[in-house]
Amino acid sequence: MTGNEDLDVDGMLEILEGLHPDEDRGSTEGLRERKKRRLRQKISDVATAMFLADGFDSVTVAQIAARCEVSEQTVFNYFPTKESMFLDRSESMAKAVADVVRERGSASLVEAVVGEVAGGVHPGDREAFDEARRLEFSRRFSEVAAGSPKLVAARSAEFARFTDEVSVALGHRIGADPTDPAVQLAALIIGGLIGVRLQSTFHNIQLVTSFAALNEVVYRDILRAAEIAEPSLTAFDSMPARAEVPD
Repeated sequence: MTGNEDLDVDGMLEILEGLHPDEDRGSTEGLRERKKRRLRQKISDVATAMFLADGFDSVTVAQIAARCEVSEQTVFNYFPTKESMFLDRSESMAKAVADVVRERGSASLVEAVVGEVAGGVHPGDREAFDEARRLEFSRRFSEVAAGSPKLVAARSAEFARFTDEVSVALGHRIGADPTDPAVQLAALIIGGLIGVRLQSTFHNIQLVTSFAALNEVVYRDILRAAEIAEPSLTAFDSMPARAEVPD
């Protein structure tokens, strides 16, 4: 771990928990829902910390359950697979992108997508932890995500679910069926921009010495890719809206 011995499971977990310290603020959910959400987040955080510290393939669901002081069945009630615990955060990205493309606003489609994709590359309180420690954490996360064949395969499946969700939102935007060829192509292009962000982050996190530098290079890579994507997404956004979505 390049000299950061404190990044054991507890150290990893501390950083993960620091990424979502204020999630209860302003929440209107009931006590039952809040408890379920917190337990789900705990399982995801503990599992991810163990994967980063010990390797994805080395950690069992039984070990995760024991660390969380719950049964294996409880873990599976929240997450169907080990991979889904690690990739838990990708769901929020899919929803966020779908939300910005669903409605026509003042920004063009490509501007809205780039704004969402490029924003918040590294969420959480940057002052909460030493930057060198957080950089090492992010490097390990990228190494595990890119180095496990099971996680790579799971990310491919996540990409398919992402494009399905974005297709529905794009269909709503122009009043078309989500299976419309133009909708499908636009969803794949937007998915490609997500892929550029991910690949750029995984590659450059190993090279940079600050998160400011990482954000700059990732943003630059996204803009370069957006230059290729813009004509197609602009043409899609120029399609006349249909009166209703076909059944």
